[in-house]
Amino acid sequence: MKKSTIMLALGGVMSAAVVGAHIYANQQAELVIEQQITQFAEQSDMLIEYQGTSYNLFTNTVKVQSLVVKDATEQQALLNIGEFSLQGYEADKISDFTEVKLTNVTLSPAIAAELEQQSTALAGTHFALTSSMRYDEHSGDSQFKSAIEAAGVVGLEFNFDLGNSAELMSTSLEMQQQGAEMTLEQELQMQSKLLSAIQSLEPQKLTFAIDGQPKLELLVTELLTSKGLTKEQFQQMLTMQLAQVPVSEEAKQGLSGFAAGLNALEVNVSLDEAMDFNAFSQQVQSLAADPEALEKFLNLKITGS
Repeated sequence: MKKSTIMLALGGVMSAAVVGAHIYANQQAELVIEQQITQFAEQSDMLIEYQGTSYNLFTNTVKVQSLVVKDATEQQALLNIGEFSLQGYEADKISDFTEVKLTNVTLSPAIAAELEQQSTALAGTHFALTSSMRYDEHSGDSQFKSAIEAAGVVGLEFNFDLGNSAELMSTSLEMQQQGAEMTLEQELQMQSKLLSAIQSLEPQKLTFAIDGQPKLELLVTELLTSKGLTKEQFQQMLTMQLAQVPVSEEAKQGLSGFAAGLNALEVNVSLDEAMDFNAFSQQVQSLAADPEALEKFLNLKITGS
C-alpha cells in the first residue's frame, strides 16, 4: 500500500475519532446541563428553558442557546439570554482558566415596561456579562475579571488579582464535590475552612473601570431627575463633598472629570508587598488618620474624563 494511501486512511480514522468524540461530548454536555437546570429549579423559584446545546472538545467550551428565565410560580418570563457559554470548567479540579459568558441578554416586555418608568436608556438595550478566573497552581496566584455591558449605555469592569489562593481553590473544589450531601456539621466545618482561606488571601491589585457610551448621559439625567436634581446641581454637590474627602487633588480631578464628561473612569489600587487580608485591614486602619500615607500605601490612581 502506498504511503499516501496509508496517510489518507489514518486521516480518515482520526477524523472519524474526532467526530465521534464530539458527538459523545455533546451528549454528555446535554445531560450535565439538564441536571444543573433541574437542580437550579429545585433550589430557586426560577425555571430555565433553552433551545439547544453544543460542546467544543478542543476549547472545553459548553454553549447553551436561546435561554428563557421564568418565574416558577407565575410562569412569567423575566430574562431572555441569546447564549450562555462556559469554558474550562472541570468537575474534579480547578482549571487554570475558566470563563462564563452571557450574550444578548434582554429583559422581558413586562420587566422592561417596569424599568422604563425609571430609565428608558436601560429598558431599551441588551446586556452582556463576562466573568473569568485564571489560576496558577504553582504560584497560588489568581486573577478574577468581571465585565458588564449595557449596549450603547455603559460598560463596567472589575478586576482583582490575589496571591496565596491555593487554600481557597482546594476548599471551593471540596465544597463543589460534596454538594448537597453535606450534613449540618460538615457545612459548618466547610464554612470555617472557607473563611480561613479567604482571610489568608493576599490582595495584589484591583482595577475598577467605567466606559461611558453615547446613552450614558441620558441614563445619568434620568437617574438624577428621579432624585429631583439637575446635572449641574449634582456636580456642585460632588465638588462640595470632594472638598471634604482626604485624597489627593489628582484623585479628585479624576472623579470630577468623569462626572463632567461621562467618558471614562478608572480606579487602580496595588500593593508593593505581600500581606494577607488581616494584615491589610490592620495597615489600612493604622493609616486612616493619614490620608496621604494611605493613598501612597494603596498606590491609588484615579483618572477620569
